[in-house]
Amino acid sequence: MKIYVAYTGGTIGMVPSDHGYVPDAAFADVVLQKLTQYSTEHEFSVHCYPELIDSSNAAPSDWVAIANDLQSKWQEYDGFMVLHGTDTMAYTSSALAFMLQNPSKPVVVTGSQIPMFKSRNDALDNVYGALDALLEGPNGVFLFFGGKLIEGARAHKANTSALQAFSSPNALLRGELGIEWNWRKMHTKKGELIQIPQMQNDAVTLVPIFPGLQAAQIESLLFPQGKEGIIKGAVLLTYGAGNGPDANPEFLALLKKASDSGCVIVNVSQCGAGAVSAGTYAAGSALVKAGVISGLDMTYEAAFAKLHFLIATNVKPEVIRETFTQPLAYDVSV
Repeated sequence: MKIYVAYTGGTIGMVPSDHGYVPDAAFADVVLQKLTQYSTEHEFSVHCYPELIDSSNAAPSDWVAIANDLQSKWQEYDGFMVLHGTDTMAYTSSALAFMLQNPSKPVVVTGSQIPMFKSRNDALDNVYGALDALLEGPNGVFLFFGGKLIEGARAHKANTSALQAFSSPNALLRGELGIEWNWRKMHTKKGELIQIPQMQNDAVTLVPIFPGLQAAQIESLLFPQGKEGIIKGAVLLTYGAGNGPDANPEFLALLKKASDSGCVIVNVSQCGAGAVSAGTYAAGSALVKAGVISGLDMTYEAAFAKLHFLIATNVKPEVIRETFTQPLAYDVSV
C-alpha cells in the first residue's frame, strides 16, 4: 500500500521552546523514518504543512484545507493518516467524516498526549496503531487513540491527562487493538461522496446553558454585533436529557427570535453520554416550542461540524431542521 501522512501539527511533533511546546517541521522526517522502520513492505509519504498549528488554533477553514489536501492525493494513495493535535481532533475527525462520506479508502486521524521526542511517550503507539488500522482495517474516516478505533463523527475528547484521551460515548468502537485487533463488523454503505464546501469560520457557535443564565449573556452569540443578519447555526449545550431554563421567558424568546430569523439551533446534552430526549420534561418541551431541534446522541463536536457542513453546502435552514438527525457519517443513532 501507499500511505499518505498529513502532518498538520499538534503535541505529537512538538519540541520545547522559550514559550512552551511548539510544533516542529523537522518531525516530518522523524515520523517517516519511524514508519519505514516499522514496515518495509509499504510506501510512505509524509507531508509537513507549511504552517503547522497547535490544534487550539484550528478553525473550520483548516478542516477544509485538510480535506482538500487528501482529495488532491486520493487517486495516488491507498490510505491516509492525519497527525493532529488532541484539543480539537474530534472536531476535525467529525468534519472529515462529513466531507468524505462512505470513502473507498481508509482515513485515520491520530496524535498523542506526549510529544514523540520524550523518552516515554504515547506517540509511537498511536502512529503504529493508526498505521495498522490503515493496513488491516475497514474503509472510512476514523480517530485512533490509545488502542481504540472510533468512528470519526463519534469521537469525543474525554480526558486531558490520561493516555486514552478519547471516548465513543454513544457508539460501539469500530476496532480495539490489544495483542490482536478486535474488529466490530458492520454494514458499510456504498457510494463514495466527497463534498468539500468552503466553510465560514463564524457560521456556527456553541451556546452553553448554566445556572442563573440571563438572555443578555448569550444574545451576542446568536446576534453578533456589527454583523448583518444572525449567526447561521448554534449548538445549545443543555442539561441532562436536553433541558433548559423553561422558567426564563427572555431566554426562550431569544431562542425563538433566532430560530425564526433562520438560525438552526441544535440541542445537545452537556452530559458525557446519552441522548437528548426532547419533550420528556417540560424544560425540554419549552426548547422545542422555541424552535430548537434535537441532536439526539450526537457529540457536540459532531453536531458543530455537521452544522458547518450543511450550512456551507447551502442546505436551507428548514431542510436542516427536518433532516439533521438523519445520519450522514454514522454520526447519530437511528
